[in-house]
Amino acid sequence: MFFVNKRKIKMKIRTKFIFLACRLLPFTLYLIPYTLHSQFIIIPAINNATCSYDSNGSISVSVSGGAIPYTYLWSPGGEASSSVTGLVPGTYEVTITDNAGIDSTVSYAVGPSPVVNDTAGKITLPLCTNNGSILLSVSGGTLSYQYAWSNGSPNVGITQLTAGDYSVVVTDGNNCMATFNFFLPEKKCFVNPEPYFTPNGDGINDTWLIANSGYFPDARVIIFNRWGAKVYDRKGTYESWDGKSYLGVPVPDAVYYYFFYQDKEDKQKAAKNGSVTILR
Repeated sequence: MFFVNKRKIKMKIRTKFIFLACRLLPFTLYLIPYTLHSQFIIIPAINNATCSYDSNGSISVSVSGGAIPYTYLWSPGGEASSSVTGLVPGTYEVTITDNAGIDSTVSYAVGPSPVVNDTAGKITLPLCTNNGSILLSVSGGTLSYQYAWSNGSPNVGITQLTAGDYSVVVTDGNNCMATFNFFLPEKKCFVNPEPYFTPNGDGINDTWLIANSGYFPDARVIIFNRWGAKVYDRKGTYESWDGKSYLGVPVPDAVYYYFFYQDKEDKQKAAKNGSVTILR
């Protein structure tokens, strides 16, 4: 069963605030030091090896930045100092680590001092026997230069060379040595006889000339007339034929036939054969 009371009732509502106070307790504050890491500054000092085959190069590094002290590790070699010595030309690495464990690896090249080289050397091939030559044009290294040729010459160039192999050792002011090798090929020598001569006693073209014959001291020259009779036979260094026979009598004007042998003992080495005409 329900019933309804229609009377009005007045009510008051109050809000109560309660504040709680905190009590401060004692505590300890720990401060951890931190170093701000700065970039390494590495300044190298490099001394090249004196010569390409020497082991007297060195590298030294000066380091700043980061947290000291530093440790060093070189490669190759494994050295643990700020400098290494006794180096041959080549590339070397060093790893630098600071006290905070930060590392940096750099590489440096140790080279030889400027090397001696031969540029624009002049070579003249021997035409027939010993008229070849080699002239050096040396640069690089350290002045002054000394020369030691395989034939004993101390000069910058050598002359009167035959075909063959030659070498020279060049030493510069640092006593660095460089060796240069040369090969002079054999250049075939040809004689060149004149086609005619006029042995009339006027002092002009009175003898028969054979160019380059003087390069063959063991030569033999034989001359025949048109009927195959021998009129001239010379062994050894050729002396210009004056148009006379064995008996010293002038031969008639005509065409004659010759054989020039490089070696008087070997008739198979005929360097030249042909004809020569006498005109008076």
